[in-house]
Amino acid sequence: MISPKIKQFFLFIGNSTIAVAWICVIWTYLKKRVTDEHTCSNFLRPKTVLALLVSGIEILNSILGLTKSKPHQVILFSVTRAAVELLLAPLIPCNAPEHLWTVGCWALDGPFRFGCFGIDSFMTLCGFEARPIIKSIRYTVSPLIFPLGAGGEMFMVLRAARDGRPGLYFAASLWPIFFYPLMMQLLNQRKKHFERLKAAKMEKKSN
Repeated sequence: MISPKIKQFFLFIGNSTIAVAWICVIWTYLKKRVTDEHTCSNFLRPKTVLALLVSGIEILNSILGLTKSKPHQVILFSVTRAAVELLLAPLIPCNAPEHLWTVGCWALDGPFRFGCFGIDSFMTLCGFEARPIIKSIRYTVSPLIFPLGAGGEMFMVLRAARDGRPGLYFAASLWPIFFYPLMMQLLNQRKKHFERLKAAKMEKKSN
């Protein structure tokens, strides 16, 4: 059995690495003219692929039981994004608005999601009590960004379908089916978190 210290260390390193990878994508948006096809293909796409590859650490963490996330849902989430970028994105221009929007949403979600987890793990590793505000930020921001990114993915599929690939219209129709369980998981996590905060607050008042 992995000791709590080692567990938090791996979670801190893994989540921090993923957060930094997505911050690099955001930095590319800020510093490069990604609306130019050549710049997008040579700078944004490689950074995005790298960030998606690094995000695979989340799958490993769930399989090893380091997090409470269900492996099959984490795999669905990660594989969907990887397939969109590696298989679908090459079918449309890199600087297509649908692609830039989708990657931008992924990039914004990354630092909030994994950054909050990394800070939480670091505080626990150093012997401090984790601050509820950290998870509150994560569970407030992610439910807002995630559907925006998923919508962008679906519109990427539709864009590719319009370019002479009618079979992709069927794929686009499946997007809500895959989106629903992931969104519900996120909302359930948010609900449980704020219920725990409310219960703790009530207990503190009663004492």
